[in-house]
Amino acid sequence: MKIEVYISQLLYRYQCVTVPGFGAFLTETHSAQLNESTNSFFPPKKTISFNSRIKNNDGLLANHIAQAEKTSYGFAVSAIAFEVLNWKKTLEEGGVILLKNIGELRLNSESNIIFRPNDQTNYLATSFGLSPFVSPMVKKEVFEKKIEKIASKRKRCHFIIRK
Repeated sequence: MKIEVYISQLLYRYQCVTVPGFGAFLTETHSAQLNESTNSFFPPKKTISFNSRIKNNDGLLANHIAQAEKTSYGFAVSAIAFEVLNWKKTLEEGGVILLKNIGELRLNSESNIIFRPNDQTNYLATSFGLSPFVSPMVKKEVFEKKIEKIASKRKRCHFIIRK
């Protein structure tokens, strides 16, 4: 069973999805951003991180799998445990775990899990359909000249009325 599909589904709705006995995927919301040097706009998003110290089963993932697969909670817990054993074996053998739409996990030289998130998926549901874009350069001088012209006309009109 590929549990990353279920993890991915839960990341849209929750800030923390724990994989019992392995670790937790955490999300953090970021505001929309503007890169002024390139005139690029980026929508609000959720970024993903991983914490290998959070391992306790909170039931969220197992319940979700049990409902989606129309099976028992116990079976879902067993399926997760089996997948975790496979992941740990892959990591111990120097392999990389690729989790579709989530990221990749590998061990560093101190045997700590390193997570590199997939930046292509935005887990912030309220940003659905929004994508980054580049705006054409707005020429400020043209608008400033128009404003100066309007202001000078108003001054002239003000003089005419006072006399």
